[in-house]
Amino acid sequence: MNIDDLLQLDRLWKKIYPYLASQIMESYQRDYGSTLELGPFSGGISLELARSYPRLAITIGDESAEFVEHVKKEIAVSGLSERMTVKRTNLDHLNFNDAQFDLIILRGAFFFLQSRENLLGELFRVLKPGGMAFVGGGYGKGTPEEFIEEIAGKSRELNSRLGRKRVSVGELEKIVKKSRLTDHCDIREEGGLWITIRK
Repeated sequence: MNIDDLLQLDRLWKKIYPYLASQIMESYQRDYGSTLELGPFSGGISLELARSYPRLAITIGDESAEFVEHVKKEIAVSGLSERMTVKRTNLDHLNFNDAQFDLIILRGAFFFLQSRENLLGELFRVLKPGGMAFVGGGYGKGTPEEFIEEIAGKSRELNSRLGRKRVSVGELEKIVKKSRLTDHCDIREEGGLWITIRK
């Protein structure tokens, strides 16, 4: 993925992250715990969560060394370095312990879910019993329509350049079934298309 396109997309979505963070926390229903945000679209939601929920310990992980360095700099500028960790990890085999995280976030998941058959299983593995993973994509429920209209065109263009794949609810159901996590997953179409995984 082109790092310049990723960073441009991140800047574009700054107004959106608070609404995504709010939707996630509404589902999570706690204000504490160990949190992992994964992938090249990570960072923005985690920074919002760190500002609003001081009892969350947050880790951000991605495969790209360049992106990991960028996120480290963003966190340093934010003044939240003491509560946030950034780690390079393979998305097929996460470099984390079993049952390590209470909350896992993977936004932009549809870039990966079809081509990485082990990803949902890996999220489940590193999720603590009683924990939740929030996986998918969209603008988030409650996001003002004018914010979406302001960035929709440019966002589509950048996502297309980055290789976004569109996934239907039916295709997502097949991915979940193949992962053997059907009993743990709930597919929702609020503010986008999301899977919540509970352990």
